[in-house]
Amino acid sequence: MAKRADVVSLPDTTMIEETLLTVPGVRGARILRASDTDIGEVHIIASPRRALKKIVRDIESVLVVRFNYRIDYRRISLVQLAEGATVDRVSLDRVEQVQQPDGTYIEVDLLNGQQRYTGRCVVGPDTAEAAAKATVAALNGMFAPQAPLELAGVQCTTFGAREVITTYVTYQDMALEHVLGTTFVRSSVAEAAARSVLAATNRRLAGWLPDQQHAPASRLVVA
Repeated sequence: MAKRADVVSLPDTTMIEETLLTVPGVRGARILRASDTDIGEVHIIASPRRALKKIVRDIESVLVVRFNYRIDYRRISLVQLAEGATVDRVSLDRVEQVQQPDGTYIEVDLLNGQQRYTGRCVVGPDTAEAAAKATVAALNGMFAPQAPLELAGVQCTTFGAREVITTYVTYQDMALEHVLGTTFVRSSVAEAAARSVLAATNRRLAGWLPDQQHAPASRLVVA
């Protein structure tokens, strides 16, 4: 049973996960919260170069020192992946503006291994927002019939002479998670917005996605 010296809410889940990623041997981390003041489960992808007991002890120590939170080690689940083994990252294959009988759309194709997911959103006054929504729609195709990802905001800014797109995405499962992605505009604003969404979500997808063994080879989702 986890014990705390106070009842102050834990910080954002993303902050805790990013802190755990600094522990030697930790290659991936996901927190499942039981409440604002309690962690239900900690899931870790670990390197085989360190003993699991040492990684668990380090995780316990980090939670105590950084967040004043003491966790029962039985709530920490670890899996070791061989060096060189990787979790597939979703890649951007296509961003295109297409004309349909009912209007003009931004279409985004994503590849997850051999599986293709297409998201579509009607083009409005904000091309970046339409492309970001199409990308989120494509990602939600991986979770169907649920759609846990939602675009919370898109911002275009300029740093020096470079235009930058930042997207804010939320993921709703047992708890609400918030992620940000930022990328420079290179070929187009639409492509940058799509890449920004992937920058926000790709680190988390391995922990979020359900078993994809029986997923269809392709799926189109309209935002």
